[in-house]
Amino acid sequence: MVNKITFLFIIYFTLIKSTLAQKNDYNWPMGSYGFSTIERILADSTEKIFWPFSLNFTTDPMKIDYFPYRRFTFGATNANYSTDQSDLFCYTNGMQLYGPDDQPIMGGDTINYNNYWRSKVRQSTGEIYGFTQFQGGIILPIKQHGENLLYIFNITLEINVDGPVGVWYSVVNTNCNNEKGCVISKDKILMQESIKSNHLKACRHANGRDWWLIIVGEDMTINYTYLLDSIGIHKIHIQNIGKFNPRLSAGNATFSHKGDKYAVNDGRYWDSIGVISIFDFDRCTGLLSNPFHDTLVIPQASVGQSIAFSPDDRYLYVNNMNDLYQYDMRDLTKPRVHIATYDGFYYGNNPNSRTTQFGFWAYGPDGRLYNVSGAASAKHMHVMDYPNEEGAASSFRQHAIRIPNNPWSIPNFPHYRLGPLDGSPCDTLGLNNHPIAKYRYEADSTDHLRLRFTDLSYFRPETWSWDFGDGSPRVSTQSPYYTFAQNGTYHVCLTVSNENSSNTRCRTITLGTSSSDDEAISRADVSLFPNPVQDYLLITLGEYVPAYGQVMIYDVTGKPVITQRIYYGQNSVDMSTLPAGMYVWKVMDGAYEIKEGKVVKM
Repeated sequence: MVNKITFLFIIYFTLIKSTLAQKNDYNWPMGSYGFSTIERILADSTEKIFWPFSLNFTTDPMKIDYFPYRRFTFGATNANYSTDQSDLFCYTNGMQLYGPDDQPIMGGDTINYNNYWRSKVRQSTGEIYGFTQFQGGIILPIKQHGENLLYIFNITLEINVDGPVGVWYSVVNTNCNNEKGCVISKDKILMQESIKSNHLKACRHANGRDWWLIIVGEDMTINYTYLLDSIGIHKIHIQNIGKFNPRLSAGNATFSHKGDKYAVNDGRYWDSIGVISIFDFDRCTGLLSNPFHDTLVIPQASVGQSIAFSPDDRYLYVNNMNDLYQYDMRDLTKPRVHIATYDGFYYGNNPNSRTTQFGFWAYGPDGRLYNVSGAASAKHMHVMDYPNEEGAASSFRQHAIRIPNNPWSIPNFPHYRLGPLDGSPCDTLGLNNHPIAKYRYEADSTDHLRLRFTDLSYFRPETWSWDFGDGSPRVSTQSPYYTFAQNGTYHVCLTVSNENSSNTRCRTITLGTSSSDDEAISRADVSLFPNPVQDYLLITLGEYVPAYGQVMIYDVTGKPVITQRIYYGQNSVDMSTLPAGMYVWKVMDGAYEIKEGKVVKM
C-alpha cells in the first residue's frame, strides 16, 4: 500500500510540475490605440482604423493576433504578465493596468498617479499616452502571507513639475475579484530620485522564489539593489563599482539567463559615446563585481542602444541604431564581432521619419531575439533566429516582421524560467530544478524533409534524448539536424533530464502530403496579419511543413495577381502595388489546397 501511494504521489507531482510551466511571457501586447491609428478621408469624415496587436507565443511558430476593440496606448514603457499556463493576465504602460478583457482591472484605471502621469495625458481628448521609458516597467510575481501577488514597478520622470519622482510601484492580488485580480496598493514610492536611466531589471534569487531588482540612481553611477521576498520589498545594497556615467542614458540593461551576469549598454545621448558594462552577479548576495567596460561610437542623438544575451549565455549582443555587435562571453579580451549595419530600409515616402534603424531587444519564448526599431513609429521588427550561433550564423534578419505603427514599445520581462541555484548556500527552500522539455523546428528551404531542431528546454536540463518517431536510434545532441526519409506524419519526442527528474515533450510533425483529403492538411494552421492590409501581409503557416508551399492571391474576377513560394513559419507577401478591394487567397502544397480565405486591401 505504501509503495502504491508513493507511486501515485510521484505521478501526481509529475503532472502538477508539468502544468506549472512558467509561461509568464507568452503574450506581448504591443501597438497602440493612439499611435497605431491609420486615418483615411472618406467624403467629409475621417475614419480611424485601429491596429493594437499581440505577439502570441502560445503557438509555434509565433503568430500575431489583432485586437480591434483594444483602446490602449503604449509609449515606450511596456510590461505584462501571463499565467503559468500562458493566459494573458494583465498589461501596463505605467499609467493604467488592463486585464485580458482589455478593460482596467479593479483599481487599475490609474497607477503611479502624479504630476508626471498628468503630463502624459492629451488634454484635448483625455487620451493617455503611457510612460516613455524603454525598460521603465517590470512585473514580478511573489507569494506573500498566503496570497499570490504581482509587484509592478515603474520609473516616473520629472517634467518641470513639483512632486516626487523616481521608482513607484503597485501591488495586485491575482486571486481577488473572481481571480481577475485587483490592485490592493498603488502610488507607492520605492526610491525618490530623479532617475535618468531607462532600465529596471530583475533576476530570480538563488532560492528560486524571491527577486533581485537593480535600479540605477540619479547620478548614473550608483546601483541600488532591492530584494522582493515573502515579506515585502527591501533595499539591500548601494554599490558604486565603476559604472559609466552617460549623463542621460538612452540605453538598456539585461541579466544573463543563468543570472550570473548583469550587463548595461549606456548610450550618451548627445555626444556619440556608448559604453558596454558587464558585471558578475551573485544571486545569493545580490552583489555586483568584476566590472568590464568597452566603448562604442554611436550616432549622435541615437536612441537605440540595447543589449541582450543569447539563450545559452555564450554571446552578448549590443547595438546602437546603426550597428550590431557580438561579444564572446568566454573571452571578453577577444575583439567584438560586427554582425550587421542598418541597410537603409525605410517604408513610405519619407526616409527621414520612416527608417527602421535598430532599437530594443526582447527575448522570445521561442528562443529568438526580437528587436523593435529605435526610430519613432517604425513599422518593422528585426529578428535574430539563432542567437546561440557565432557571427553571421546567428541569422539576424532586418525588418523581418511588418507590424503596425509602434513607438519603441516592446515588453520588459525578467527571465521567469530561472530556477534555484542548486547547491548554493541560498538554496534553502527545497525548490529543485525539475527540467521542462521544449523545442521548435524549421525546415530547410531546399529540402523540406531536413529539419533543424532547436532546444528550448529550461530548469537546468543536463542531458537530451530525441526520438524522431521513424524507428531510428535516439540522438543525444542538444539541437540536432535530422533528415526524414519520406513525407509523412511523425511523433517527435524530446526527453530532458538532470539529477532531479526527467520530462518529455512530444509533437506531431507532418511533412508534405500525398492526397487532397489527407488528415494532415486539416491540421495545418494558417493565419494572416493584418487583415485589412495596407502593404505587407504576414502569412504564418504552422503544424504542417509543405513539400512545395505557395500562396496564390486572386482578384474578384478570379485572376491570379500574386503567386509566391511560402514555407513553414512566417512569410511576408507584398500587396502594396495592388488596388484597394477584396481578394481571395489560397495556400497550396503543390496541387493540394491547404486553406483559403479572403483579405481586404486598403
